[in-house]
Amino acid sequence: MIAVTAAAAPVVTLAPAAQAAPSGTPQLPQQPLLPSTPVDLMTTPRILPTPAPTSTVTMRVDAASGVNVRSGPSTSYGVVGGYRQGAQLTGTLTSNNWLKIAPNRFVAAWNLTRVGGGGGEQPDPAPSGVTQWMEASIGNVRSGPGLGHPVVTTMRKGTKVQGSWTSNGWLNIGGGKYISGTILTGTDPGGGGGGGEQPDPSPTRVTQWMEASIGNVRSGPGLGHSVVTTMRKGTRVQGSWTSNGWLNIGGGKYISRTILTGTDPGGGGGGGGEQPDPSPSQVTRWVNASMANVRSGPSTSYSIVGSKARGTRVTGTLTSNGWLKMSGSQYMAESVLTASDPGGAAPAPAPAPAPAPSQMRQLILNTAAKYVGTPYKYGGNNPQEGFDCSGYTKYVFAEVGLTIPRTAATQQAAVTPVSTPQPGDLVFFGSPAYHVGIYAGDGMMYDTGRPGVPTQYRAIFSGVSGYGRVSGVN
Repeated sequence: MIAVTAAAAPVVTLAPAAQAAPSGTPQLPQQPLLPSTPVDLMTTPRILPTPAPTSTVTMRVDAASGVNVRSGPSTSYGVVGGYRQGAQLTGTLTSNNWLKIAPNRFVAAWNLTRVGGGGGEQPDPAPSGVTQWMEASIGNVRSGPGLGHPVVTTMRKGTKVQGSWTSNGWLNIGGGKYISGTILTGTDPGGGGGGGEQPDPSPTRVTQWMEASIGNVRSGPGLGHSVVTTMRKGTRVQGSWTSNGWLNIGGGKYISRTILTGTDPGGGGGGGGEQPDPSPSQVTRWVNASMANVRSGPSTSYSIVGSKARGTRVTGTLTSNGWLKMSGSQYMAESVLTASDPGGAAPAPAPAPAPAPSQMRQLILNTAAKYVGTPYKYGGNNPQEGFDCSGYTKYVFAEVGLTIPRTAATQQAAVTPVSTPQPGDLVFFGSPAYHVGIYAGDGMMYDTGRPGVPTQYRAIFSGVSGYGRVSGVN
């Protein structure tokens, strides 16, 4: 071995294949030598630790009725389970404030309270100072203090909330959630319940009756679902309440709590579109309108085949949706009939019979009927927050592509007055108008009138000041 001092140049020893070949022997390309057996460069393998998720948190269910577990991070996903109040859940928070507790299992974080765990996003604690209760039958909770912010969930009447008032009259309840002060009260109105994410405490069946004159039955528990049929006032139904205040009557059919009552209002006879008449027995009726249409089928969508004057006696059988069938192709609406002879009394004021509605007019009536059952809200402009009278008419006409002003008085000033209204025209009360509805024919109208009474189909009451035709309606 040759000793090399620190100052000497390093000596490099070449591997045998890399040394110079004897003189006269062709030089072969240098090749790296592989060891005859594998060389273990690390006697102990290094195992890198798996980092824990940065947003792991432990949270406790604080909703009195528990919470739903959904298959994805929004209410559009299906319910796959639930947890009771007090349960502790550990998971990671998504960017839209849902707690992922396992693959395909998510819980809305605004129903939870953090009790420990790591970092990550978590909802802001609710500011303290003010206690309120939900006063509306169904109230929207929004992502910001104004109607322009999206709805993140709903709460039922009686839900208790705490927070602090914003400068524009909204209650900040924390977690990026705000409720308008117009639908809150400082005293518990009773009838408590949870928000849109809380499951029903039990599937107890209840009995209710239709309170609206004509009520929509929808394919799901919300106004965004399609109308599958209608029911008349007094129809008896049974089912269980959903967490957002709709009655699930089975068969994929739901009715809003706002158009139901726990006591039989009478006058409906129990014959809605969802249940057959008890028997096809003959009944006798008299025409109560000054002039009533006879149609080829049991709804206003059928053509007019004749008319009958006030006091005319008619017989037939009642259909399940309240029409009198006089023959195979002659029907009259129950709303223009009475069970007793009206005699020679002066007829109630009613517009002359109208011809069959045009395609545009029928579209207006169909659109108006879609929102029967929507709660009344002063200043309301859409079915999500509720309607007042002119907000309802403006919304219906906008949906069919026609623009009218916002208030009853300005709508009255903008239309063309008519003395012989047709279905789809506007009907006004007062001058300037303080109320407006959509004329539906046969002395009926669609309107929304006052707090506690939802949008409905009903007989026109006294006080009509005139009718008006919107530009674009032929």
